[in-house]
Amino acid sequence: MLLRTQITLLVTAAILLIGFGTVGVGLLQRHVDADRLSNIAIALQRSLWENLVSARADGLDNLAASIAERLASRGPQIERDEAIAVFDASADLISDDVTVQIVDLDGNLIASNTPLLRYRPLVDRRIVAEFKKGRTSLGGLRQESPERFVVAAMRPLEINGELQGAISVAIDAQELLSNLAEDIGEPAFLLSPRGRLTAGTDYELWGEAQFVLPRRPTEATFADVRNQTYFVAPMAVPDIAGGTAGTLVTLRDVTAERQAAREVERFGLLAVALAGLIIVLGLYALLRNAFLPLEDAVGALDALSKGDMSRPIEGGGAGEIARIADAISVFRRNTQRLVEQDEGIARQRRRQERVIRRELERLAGLLDPEGRREILDDLAAVLPVIPTSTNAQNTELATLAHLLERMSQRIADQHHRLTALIKELQDAIVTRARLAALEQELDIARDLQRTFLPQPLPPQPEFEVFGLMESAKEVGGDFFDTFLIDDKRLGIVVADVSGKGVPAALFMAISRTLIKATALSSSSPAHTVAEVNNFLAADNEQMMFVTLFHGVIDITTGAFTYVNAGHNPPYRIGPDGTPVPLARASGPAIAVMEGIDYTEETTQLSPGDTLFLYTDGVTEAFNPAEVAFGEERLETVLAEVHALAAEPLCRAVHEAVIAFEDGADQADDITCFAVKIRSTPAAS
Repeated sequence: MLLRTQITLLVTAAILLIGFGTVGVGLLQRHVDADRLSNIAIALQRSLWENLVSARADGLDNLAASIAERLASRGPQIERDEAIAVFDASADLISDDVTVQIVDLDGNLIASNTPLLRYRPLVDRRIVAEFKKGRTSLGGLRQESPERFVVAAMRPLEINGELQGAISVAIDAQELLSNLAEDIGEPAFLLSPRGRLTAGTDYELWGEAQFVLPRRPTEATFADVRNQTYFVAPMAVPDIAGGTAGTLVTLRDVTAERQAAREVERFGLLAVALAGLIIVLGLYALLRNAFLPLEDAVGALDALSKGDMSRPIEGGGAGEIARIADAISVFRRNTQRLVEQDEGIARQRRRQERVIRRELERLAGLLDPEGRREILDDLAAVLPVIPTSTNAQNTELATLAHLLERMSQRIADQHHRLTALIKELQDAIVTRARLAALEQELDIARDLQRTFLPQPLPPQPEFEVFGLMESAKEVGGDFFDTFLIDDKRLGIVVADVSGKGVPAALFMAISRTLIKATALSSSSPAHTVAEVNNFLAADNEQMMFVTLFHGVIDITTGAFTYVNAGHNPPYRIGPDGTPVPLARASGPAIAVMEGIDYTEETTQLSPGDTLFLYTDGVTEAFNPAEVAFGEERLETVLAEVHALAAEPLCRAVHEAVIAFEDGADQADDITCFAVKIRSTPAAS
């Protein structure tokens, strides 16, 4: 590249750098100004919204005080019927769009003027606790349901100076949102904490804008919707009880302002580019005229370096340029003599190279492709740099010795690599065969264990049963069983074998077979468990054991007799949804010691009752924070899904455990089993 071109490019780069720097600083300043303006806009929007909420909450607080006075005059206790009567008599105070709720000191709803099929009480225990501390009123925004925000006012409800509960008065926040949109002249929207739209003034606009916005916008930004540019101003709105209730978002059409700003930016960039181009072209013309004589001398020297000695040096110039021309003429004559000498030496060296290359290529052909490539690379690396010694014989010997030394090392390295590869290949073949055999055995064991699970019983009008098991490894040690002992009795078993994997699965198969075979001819669950324990403990050299729960249900009377051999106590869930552990019938795990007498318990099951049996893989499931699922969470889940049939109930518990683990490795086998009593002839 010519010197004048280099100087021109350097100046051009400097101009571009300065131009881009100026543009970058301008854009940064514009973003800073935009952020400052957006913060001001959001602050004004927040102030206006808070004033609207505060004004409406104050009015609702006065209404709540009036209703509280009427309730206080009714007597020392607040009853639902009396509260409803006050609501009906307060039509002059309570309009159709107002929701009034009264709760007790535990946050339980006493009365409401509207049905609460989908909504929760507005006053919870935290707010009641605030009133107990002496708080006289609360007002603000509250999310009543996933689909509705309300503006509410809450006051403590006192009768004869004693705190009896709390009263809340609320209206839909849609009205305030419409007032805000009217005041600022922009559409406004309320989003739930999960980013779901609950209220708005232009649902069609939001339906298109939500595809170009984050699910929960937290910062001011711009969005292009309907070929228009909108300024999106989100702000978090506080909940009446603390925390964040949701997000208030407004969309302002700034299409004209943005287009004007882009036009100014384009014009500025075009002006800077045009000025830079004029400067660069002027500099290039100036340098070209100044460097023409020097370029002619450099061209002659370049031709000489390529062997062209015929190019003359044009006259002209003075001083340093003339001296350069004389020096190049002398250099041309000396170079001619050196070229002739070097051509003779080069011819001799090429003959030597051909002989050495031919022999070594023949030897390289005996090697594998990688070794051959390395030898040829050595040839390419060594032969072109052979020293030009005046003693041709010494030069050939040195080159040949050097190449043979490198080739010997390549062959030795190749031999070591081949030996190591053969050994690795043999080990890999043996390992692969073992792994294939082990995988085949595990597949067979897994399929065999699945056959141990009980087949579904024919549909019964008196009861419904379902169970599921998920192993922590390929095979597991948990099992459950259900079988009809006769036409009046139903036997159920849930057990957990110590350990995991193949040993536990084999011990499980033996235990399940013995329990079922013994129960079909046994007089009681205690006798069945004792017999199986004696049999397993007799030859239990591996010291394995089984925790087991076995029971028999008399489907004609609902009587349930059971034995618990060291297992987790099952839950009995009544129609009210409260899970209660069954009384523990004491007894250790089976297969530990012979001669143990097991005691049994009897309880009465009624139509609508549900028995839920499980293994410790449910309560001892851990999440990534090493927190166990525990019995508390299990009881909560059972209370929520108690009304489901046996199968969906078991699957709901299993899904709750999997969701709690949150990707953590399963620590133990998980087994869930449920029996739901539909009816009994005795009850009928």
